[in-house]
Amino acid sequence: MKQRILATVLASAMVLSMAACGGSPQKEQSTESEASTPDSAEVSATAVDLQDETNIDNTVQRDSITIAWQAATTLAPWGTNNDIPGNYEVYEMLYECTSSGERYGVLADESKGSYQPGCDHEDGTGVYTVYIYDYIKDHAGNSVTASDVAFSYNHQFNNETTSGWDDFVEATAVDDTTVQFTFTKEQSNLGWFDNFFCRCFIVDEDSYNASSSGLEADMCGTGPYKFVSYTSGSSLTIEKNEDYWQTDESLRHQQQQANVGTITYQFITENAQRENGVVTGSLDMVQDMAYENACEFMAGGQYENMVQVYPYTQKFIYYLDANCSEESLCSDPNLRKAIFYAIDQDGLITALGGAYTRLYAYANDYYSDYSMVDWAGIDTYNSKTSVDPQVVQQYLDASNYNGETLTLLIVSTYADTGTIIAAQLAAFGINVELLQVDNATANSTQADPTAWDLTFNMMAGDYNVQAWLHDFSYANTAEGNHTSTFVTNDEWNDLLNLCNTEDGHTAENMQAWWEMAAENAYCMGVYAGNNYHIVPNDCVYVQLGDKLTFLPGACCFTEQ
Repeated sequence: MKQRILATVLASAMVLSMAACGGSPQKEQSTESEASTPDSAEVSATAVDLQDETNIDNTVQRDSITIAWQAATTLAPWGTNNDIPGNYEVYEMLYECTSSGERYGVLADESKGSYQPGCDHEDGTGVYTVYIYDYIKDHAGNSVTASDVAFSYNHQFNNETTSGWDDFVEATAVDDTTVQFTFTKEQSNLGWFDNFFCRCFIVDEDSYNASSSGLEADMCGTGPYKFVSYTSGSSLTIEKNEDYWQTDESLRHQQQQANVGTITYQFITENAQRENGVVTGSLDMVQDMAYENACEFMAGGQYENMVQVYPYTQKFIYYLDANCSEESLCSDPNLRKAIFYAIDQDGLITALGGAYTRLYAYANDYYSDYSMVDWAGIDTYNSKTSVDPQVVQQYLDASNYNGETLTLLIVSTYADTGTIIAAQLAAFGINVELLQVDNATANSTQADPTAWDLTFNMMAGDYNVQAWLHDFSYANTAEGNHTSTFVTNDEWNDLLNLCNTEDGHTAENMQAWWEMAAENAYCMGVYAGNNYHIVPNDCVYVQLGDKLTFLPGACCFTEQ
């Protein structure tokens, strides 16, 4: 379904109506009550404090934590995007990653191997060998050996929730501590090692066979927590594993710590109930509370100082791309630059209620490769500190634009953002109408170069580079000789493909790709969304794991 809206007259009124905290971003604001405006500086300072590693102290044990979590109707440990509560505490993988993308061995014995710690590989082949410790025990007391690793990988490979393993053939046990993984070819794409070896929970085959539910309604792993009880759609309780196999503290990472005796996950999806649970004391923590509810616990909110709000950036890059085909008015690079220099990102975020973080490039600090480049230090329209009307007018004067109406293709969910962007451009005489589509028709509409001039949407990946691939790799179009935004620039495409290799994923190449993008005004990173965890005041360190998974048991606390 498509809907065209001329968005140049009432946009200013919408900007003002959405400026208060409490308005749901991208949705109509409720008039029943008005939330207080939080002190964002205080919230940011809290986030920094709760990630200060000098606060790590694993000697203080909290008796229990009750945390609100998304609903779970199965506990199955399979799938490459498994986000079931408790799984990262109960189960373990060969390797795992920190929230910043640093890989470390868990079951893999990093004292062996020369290709990577814990892994060997013969150049030119698709064979990789991983070594594991010889003293791993699961919660049922079973010894976990290489055959259990092979079982877990082969089982997950055949699971419908597994993706990205197209080259995998099979895993076989060589002996009790050696596992051989065979692929159809040598692996070289960026991040392949993590996307394979950090994406499979290891389950003892005997424990799996002993489970009457096939581990869908119970849990048995090797982790620092073990299963207690589960009610589908209601709650899950786990407790500290006092017989955890890894007793060598020098080999334990923070994610492997157990600083809480019992963790109860309450499956509560309604944010008003989550807020009320914190206020009444029935909840100690909340995973991903909605922004308007989290505001009530920030400085200036009615419940400030009751708990701590921990914000962190979501993985999505919300972007504005230009249609560079000859069919579009935006084939004019000067017009594209005028548009991007006219966008006031900070004003846009304020108008949307403050629930977003500004981007300084087509890059998001959620990803581990963000810190490789000083994005804000590269002088582009994306890093400008404010809108300079003279610069905008300079590019407009150099363009062939004569007041025609541009079409902004946008999924209707983001119509509020599109309306504000249209208002900002209208201030410079650039006329924009919104073409609202649903998710089902967005891609097919974008594939028509005559249907749009600008598009606002979001993208994600495992790295910034892989988010770029979706919109800007020739390989993602049927013709294979241009991007999905109709850019034809072979040098830019080749550089992107180079960035997506293990050897080519360098700061120099990433910066060069972005500088070429900005020089030609192909695209603009606009903002990233934020999530908000609620933690008690005695929490001094918040532990996030791979993919920013919240790990309440590995958090640190002070004496109550």
